Amino acid sequence: MKLDNPLLVRWEYASEERLAKRNAVLRSLSQGPSPEDASFDAVAELAPKRILDVGCGLGELGERFQKELGAQVRAIDVSTRMVELAKERGLDAQLGDAEQLAFGSDDFDCVFAGWVLYHVPNLEQAVAECARVLRRNGALVATSVCDDNIDEVWQLIGVTEPRDPLKFSRENGEAVLKPHFERVERRLVETELIFPDTESIREFVASTIDRAHLAPRVPEVSGPFHAVARHVIFIAKGPT
Repeated sequence: MKLDNPLLVRWEYASEERLAKRNAVLRSLSQGPSPEDASFDAVAELAPKRILDVGCGLGELGERFQKELGAQVRAIDVSTRMVELAKERGLDAQLGDAEQLAFGSDDFDCVFAGWVLYHVPNLEQAVAECARVLRRNGALVATSVCDDNIDEVWQLIGVTEPRDPLKFSRENGEAVLKPHFERVERRLVETELIFPDTESIREFVASTIDRAHLAPRVPEVSGPFHAVARHVIFIAKGPT
């Protein structure tokens, strides 16, 4: 099941329950650096005055950009429900498609794309659009999970069939961004997850987008189970 399938994306994000549940489970289990905090820090380093949050989701980071950085934030998402939630957080949010950004050229100091570019069918077009709306000294900050994210859980279950590689991840993100930016920096964020018992593993698996059906296959574990959440942040500067 490909994560850039528009029907899958529309279904998954039609409501917030599964996304909020997934985030809550992972945050409760995390021991170490937060990928959300690392993404926020990457944006904060740029000291942007005007930010576009592409695929804003629940609007949590967009709200932080606005409140903690004092930036003007515009937010878009393909999900009506996500736009509603972002507006409830005080964001200037609207329905929008990363492949066709409804903004003028040279409009933003920073574009933030958090855990969204692997969902975009035409990734090349979306990255070109992000570069277009950035000012000459602007930057795109794009965060993604890695292909081997939380692999320990899938090995525990005995999953042998590989997932389709993500279109935007640690392995290929730099190659995707380089045609549109002068400089690309990659930062890896690895966070230990400690599942206290079998039920917590099943709860996590049940919240995933493409492998929820595997939750009943989680075997019993006798004690805490350790896994690693693997994320990558790209900071692409100098749109061409």
